[in-house]
Amino acid sequence: MLSKVTKALRTDPAGFPRRAASAMAERGRLDAFRLLGMPAGSVVHYGVHRNGNAGDTALFTATRMLFDTRFGAQTWTRLPVRAPVRPADIDRINAHARAVVVGGGGLIIPDSVSNSLSGWQWNIALKDLERLDRPLVLNAVGYNAFHGQSNFADRFGAHVVETVRKSAFVGLRNTGSIRSLSTHLPPELTSRLRHQPCPTTVLSYLLPAHEATSPPARDFKHTPGRHLSINLAFDRVERRFNGQVEACVRDIADAAHHMVAHGWRVSVAIHDPRDRFFLPLLRRFDLTFDIIDIAHAGLRTILDYYRTTDLTIGMRGHGQMVPFGLQRPIFTLSSHPKMDYFLEDIGQPGWGVDIREPGFRDALIAGMESVVAAPEATYATLQTAQARLWKQMQDNLTLCADAF
Repeated sequence: MLSKVTKALRTDPAGFPRRAASAMAERGRLDAFRLLGMPAGSVVHYGVHRNGNAGDTALFTATRMLFDTRFGAQTWTRLPVRAPVRPADIDRINAHARAVVVGGGGLIIPDSVSNSLSGWQWNIALKDLERLDRPLVLNAVGYNAFHGQSNFADRFGAHVVETVRKSAFVGLRNTGSIRSLSTHLPPELTSRLRHQPCPTTVLSYLLPAHEATSPPARDFKHTPGRHLSINLAFDRVERRFNGQVEACVRDIADAAHHMVAHGWRVSVAIHDPRDRFFLPLLRRFDLTFDIIDIAHAGLRTILDYYRTTDLTIGMRGHGQMVPFGLQRPIFTLSSHPKMDYFLEDIGQPGWGVDIREPGFRDALIAGMESVVAAPEATYATLQTAQARLWKQMQDNLTLCADAF
């Protein structure tokens, strides 16, 4: 614990108080659940319910918004997905919960939870999973292994088979995840996997009712037409950049310089405190930019920022899915299979470049220019793709209706 605190202080000294308070609140909700129980008829939501990563903040809030929009306001009990589930937790859930929702997010990854009881991020032992008798819904969960990463623990195989077998609904956030997870399942279970896009991709459908009851957030200055947002991801940097961090960032900075020369202004969005490690490198390449730190922000602030963007280039999944969900143009800096999966599912594989390929600068410039050259056509493409995802979600939710 002390080593984690020391690392957090070193990585994010300014944000540490907010990060610590949010983590304590998440722990407090778990303690309250274990000491006081839960309201009868609650829906348990296993997720990451604390600040520190803008994508998680948007994702897990949007997940509850999706179910509330379709089935009416639910009584939610939020539990941390990475904390070990105790046998007594399952007893309480079986006695009082209406259903259990797990996800979304890239939960199927082998190394995010040390000594995981399951081999993936939902940290529940197989014997306790087998005892769960409430409807289980996996919503928009991602197979999140990086390039070349396949070392799941031995326990993962049996666990994921049981998870799929007993779930009322198994929704994976992209068809690439369906293909990848299918390799761990017997043929008779693969047909249970459904493409359930991340709720952040349909934010423009979910927000009207939510924002009517939300307080106003930060008022970002917005001059329509030429705001380029950049998000770079520092976690697992050795896997993302193929050992070429400086060369990759130089190409990104050069491409941004090209846009600046054509009248664009640049901001760098900090989704995770670790993303700040790129700032000195971007400055070394003489790029001028605003810093927008939304790592600890609430949902409204995150959305207010992305509404000001006219093009977002990003490496984080939700650094692309959130602006897409707000119908803002995107172009992907791909360093992870999930980024390509998303572009595949919206029918725009050309809206991205693989930054692990040397000399991608010219392709990045050409791609950005193609997206912004015809804004009306780009907007129509975004609307059409988003409407298709929304319909897919609504069709899927029909399969979950009995649980709510």
